[in-house]
Amino acid sequence: MSSSKEAESDHSLDTDRFDYRRDDPHHSERARRGALARGARVCKAFRDIALPVLWAHLHNLVPFFRLLPTCVIVQETYLGSLMVSKKCIYALSNGSVPQEKIARLRYYGALIRAVAWNNRAAFDTPGYHDYIQDPSLTQLRLLIGDVPSNPILPNLDTLSWKLTSTQEPSSLSILMSPKLKTLRIDSVYDMGEWQTFLEQLLVVSLPIAPGLEHLSINCTAYYSELRLSPEITCPISKLVLLRSLTLSFPTHETWNEIRSDIMLNTLQMLAPLQRLERLQFRPGHIVSGSMVAASSSPGDPLFPNLQQLQLHQIRCGPPTRALFEALRTPSLRRLEASFEYRNSAELKEAFATMACCFPNLQSLSSIFSYDDEGGLSDIEDDLRSPLAEDISPLLAVRSMERIILSEIRPHHTVGDADLNAISAAWPHLRILDLAGFPSPPSLYGGGGIGMASSAAFAIRCRDLQRLSLSSLNMKSLNTSRALTDDEYPRTDNPLRSFKIRELYGTEGDCVRCGRALDRLFPHLNVVENVTSFTPSGSVDTTTAYAQRRSFHALRYKLFSTILAYQNARNEDSDLSTVRPSPDAELLYDN
Repeated sequence: MSSSKEAESDHSLDTDRFDYRRDDPHHSERARRGALARGARVCKAFRDIALPVLWAHLHNLVPFFRLLPTCVIVQETYLGSLMVSKKCIYALSNGSVPQEKIARLRYYGALIRAVAWNNRAAFDTPGYHDYIQDPSLTQLRLLIGDVPSNPILPNLDTLSWKLTSTQEPSSLSILMSPKLKTLRIDSVYDMGEWQTFLEQLLVVSLPIAPGLEHLSINCTAYYSELRLSPEITCPISKLVLLRSLTLSFPTHETWNEIRSDIMLNTLQMLAPLQRLERLQFRPGHIVSGSMVAASSSPGDPLFPNLQQLQLHQIRCGPPTRALFEALRTPSLRRLEASFEYRNSAELKEAFATMACCFPNLQSLSSIFSYDDEGGLSDIEDDLRSPLAEDISPLLAVRSMERIILSEIRPHHTVGDADLNAISAAWPHLRILDLAGFPSPPSLYGGGGIGMASSAAFAIRCRDLQRLSLSSLNMKSLNTSRALTDDEYPRTDNPLRSFKIRELYGTEGDCVRCGRALDRLFPHLNVVENVTSFTPSGSVDTTTAYAQRRSFHALRYKLFSTILAYQNARNEDSDLSTVRPSPDAELLYDN
């Protein structure tokens, strides 16, 4: 091998070694960055390899600004009760900076690929909580000059920025790069004139990055005048390469004041984003007076390539139907929505519209709430309606794989008939979470899903991975005869997580029910359920405490029984058809 090829091979090996150090999950963020910094000091060859890796991803721009001699700490605070972590706020002071320092700043700026937070490193990396005051960006512009063709971060791909001031809307533009693909803007501060500032910020900054593919604007503070205006949506609509868009604004309006027709007008302003694949929309206040709908024929979807959609705080009825019809696309795979309904007909119509507009939907996560026009109130058990009746139109979507439904102060129940209808309609389910819905009264006493329905579910849904139900009725298992393969066959169902909020039965029912569940779901992860019960020495004698303790005792008994059968089956598969040995019975005692 020639010397040039040897040098090239050594360089590649060293680069891979430093990249591994950066991405190694077995080392903390502090250890990784420390190793890279030490490697950069070994020699010039290592420096040239380690520095690009070390500077490629920054949690914030404090290290970058500290390259300037005029960068100073203006405020220092300690975090947490132990006062171990420290947050420093930096700013650029007035003063001249030598040209060699500016050149050094540009050299390191060219190495930066991403400025974004890493939650895993939040309490591990020194300086993670530090930040630069926004006015310092304006001072940096004065130092290096405003030259759009020569950005200070020319290779920046990802930028996450927390706004701390409304003094200069153009300040963020100095960090923008034509190569920028991902931009996230967050604000958690009450900054006064936020509306005008945000509008000007987007108008000035977004044209610098026409190739932007992911944009997220999140405002979590409580603003009384914040609204989604045409001045915000217009510059966004020009990012024709955008694939992911999140607009999350705060709102203190009631559900009744959120109008789906106004939301539709806002979305029509974004119609040029034909490549959009993911949309998360929490609009808050919306100004629609000056909005003009985008030109599109009635049958054309607004976003034909949309795959994921999140809509929050919408009201069932004709406007919502129009909203879903405008977003109609066979490409949608995942839908998350929170909405309010006034009667069962509205709710049923909403699900019917979903099934019609999104025929290939695979995942639905929804929170809905009943509006009784006098404030949400509790409802008697005998007045609740079966969930399967109102979601029946959605059962026609055979591609469903993930269902997570919940209701504020539930007006629906989930019983055996509902579970049977769901398992028959959606055989490819991997995740089902209906734990928030109570069960109707059972013929066997108490409530809960019967064991026969659980068996049918295991047989029909053979790809199941996670199942969450409100309750299980172990009394429904016939104790007068042995378990048969026809009723409770030995399946290979891959279910790993089975969560139950309430159990009906006795400790004797747990042994027999555990055997049946082991046949239906042989791969259950039961260790968590067994180890999570720890007897308490509290002297609390209230009814609520007694009920909780009784449930934990039954859960422990049930899942320890399943664990005993799993252990026996692992040792000898023939033992899976008989009762556990007397030694295994010791597990049943609390």
